[in-house]
Amino acid sequence: MSVILIVKILIVLIFLVIFLRRPSLGWGIGLLTVTLAVLLDTIMGTFDPEQLQTQLGFFFYIFAGILLGGMIFWILSVLRPYLPPTKAVPTEPAATAPPTAPPQPEIVVTAVPLNEEDSPYDQQMLYEQIRERFSREDVLDLMFDLEINENDVMFVGENMAQLIRNVMNTAVQRSQLSALALAVERILTPPPPDALPRLEKINADSPPTVLRHYLLAYYDLERLQKMTTALNIDWEQIGYGSKKARVRELLLYLYRRNRVGELIDLMQKNQ
Repeated sequence: MSVILIVKILIVLIFLVIFLRRPSLGWGIGLLTVTLAVLLDTIMGTFDPEQLQTQLGFFFYIFAGILLGGMIFWILSVLRPYLPPTKAVPTEPAATAPPTAPPQPEIVVTAVPLNEEDSPYDQQMLYEQIRERFSREDVLDLMFDLEINENDVMFVGENMAQLIRNVMNTAVQRSQLSALALAVERILTPPPPDALPRLEKINADSPPTVLRHYLLAYYDLERLQKMTTALNIDWEQIGYGSKKARVRELLLYLYRRNRVGELIDLMQKNQ
């Protein structure tokens, strides 16, 4: 097996793993595109390219167009969340058309109590705070702390502002706005280690955010990797990037498989 073929297979596997972890239209199109590209390249390398192109004729250009369009669609879907939102250019209304009221913002400003003293805190202010101070990783942590499924609020082609609106609207529907405000505060100012519950007090029924903050406070990447290996989990299966991303993906992996208790038992055993 040649090195080039191994690289092709690895590329297809990478797309497959990402699609299985976060299924979306963009990654699905990307997976189909690279798979078709590998198959077509293998066929072209096996047979005489010029003769094959002659036999395919018009269909060869159709396959080439599908590959090009698929890769462009995948690239745009990956880059779209990181691109600045486009602003619509205002147009002059027709002379005979009556003036229309501007569209109302999706986030309705309402007073929301944050604590027992009923301090006023409105949704629009909360939205602006998240939009200005949160990174994409912070928003994903916020969704984890509120136990919001990514598939319920993340859609292809949406930017960061729309994702935040989706999270807030879901929190409102679940009557979680106070919990949302508290989660925002804890992400911006994580609780110190001594303010967290003792490990022996944590169990599988504890709020997921408590376990996330505990792992962030007491575990580095090396200890996380060793613990993941002890749980017979491939370290590469739980994402990549910062420690925050690794912790979140590890917990999501365990919660989906009802294995959080195994993690807590291992932590208590090795403390």
